[in-house]
Amino acid sequence: MAYYNFNEARVLTVHGSADEVIPVEDAFEFAKLIPNHKLHVIEGSNHGYTAHQAELASVVLPFIEDGLQHVN
Repeated sequence: MAYYNFNEARVLTVHGSADEVIPVEDAFEFAKLIPNHKLHVIEGSNHGYTAHQAELASVVLPFIEDGLQHVN
């Protein structure tokens, strides 16, 4: 059985500063509590990243690509 240490897992949170569903302050709290956490706040973005999809992709895709490079 494979063992994975979740304390070593990389976590990315991308949050819009104008999120009308979940306050951006919640993301800052997550960043304090989650090990290996990277937070990226997209200024002016709402919950659906409606006008900020390019910036969202520019943050998420490199994070995924970097993670794939570390897969055995």
